[in-house]
Amino acid sequence: MTLVQIVAFGPLAEILGWKEKTIPLPGPTTPFLVIEFLGIEDWANGGLTYYVDGEMCDAHSVLPEKCELALLPPVSGG
Repeated sequence: MTLVQIVAFGPLAEILGWKEKTIPLPGPTTPFLVIEFLGIEDWANGGLTYYVDGEMCDAHSVLPEKCELALLPPVSGG
């Protein structure tokens, strides 16, 4: 079991209905498996970036136990 503290930013926080949540996942896990679990895997091809404990990683990096996973959607503006 891997405990992951997820921090969602921007529209992801609105879609999920929360900004921070700690969830237990069957270990080992990756950022992509987390977004699948959350039902937001459509964001994977839309420029979503992942940070684990403050460092950028790719979608298939294995997450360490008790880490913080930040999900950052692409920035858009006008």
